[in-house]
Amino acid sequence: MTLSPDAAPARRLVPAIERASAVMDLLAGSSRPLSLSEIARAAGLAKSSAHGICETLSALGLLRSEAAGYAIGPHALRWSAAYLGRTSLISEFEALLASDDALRSATTTLSVLSGRDVVYLACHNSDRPLGFTFRAGERLPAPFTATGKAMLSALSETERQALLAGDWPAPLTPASVPDAARFETQAARWQTLGYAIDDGEVREGMVCLGAAVRDAQGRPVAGLATSFTSAEAAGDERAALGRAVAALAHRLSAHRPLPD
Repeated sequence: MTLSPDAAPARRLVPAIERASAVMDLLAGSSRPLSLSEIARAAGLAKSSAHGICETLSALGLLRSEAAGYAIGPHALRWSAAYLGRTSLISEFEALLASDDALRSATTTLSVLSGRDVVYLACHNSDRPLGFTFRAGERLPAPFTATGKAMLSALSETERQALLAGDWPAPLTPASVPDAARFETQAARWQTLGYAIDDGEVREGMVCLGAAVRDAQGRPVAGLATSFTSAEAAGDERAALGRAVAALAHRLSAHRPLPD
């Protein structure tokens, strides 16, 4: 088949690097070291291939070999620090936390869309018991999270539906939105409110209120959220908290440059 002059050539990916990246993603999302058998099974690799990848990554300092298996190694922090050091939005988020006493006392997160997931860039966990701790680098299904809902709702309907096409993510709780059609109903509500609500969809008994951080053209570039117990975010208080989060996201949006 001959490509037309305007057709972009398909990107040529290196399979070995794809497999190594998949192993790194797997371990980054785990709260404990994983055995070689677990890695091979979850990544769909032959055990011998998984062993070669893990040993190579360990030799490079990207993984750490422990008695219980493999975990992320210290060299990965160098890449993370290089990315975070170039991300002004994180600095602005931290400055916002420092300037707002109420915000410092709450669990507050900053995230971005990555496909159908959100990835947390920065997290401030409150000392108050919440039953859930966010951490930088963590991924969660975007349709279930407050920031994911807010960012998805800020996209056009065509973009949103294309992004959410295919198999729906497995629910995290019985309250997790069950399908794309139901999410579209929710999206209309979040657009009207100016903020989005995760009411026990990530963790039962936890309410998160999120709003989109936008660039100068109004497109979502990140999401800001605060999290509370359901008792703390009840009734009229929930609406007041939602409006406050939307105002904070707008403050961050005011500093966003025009996209390149």
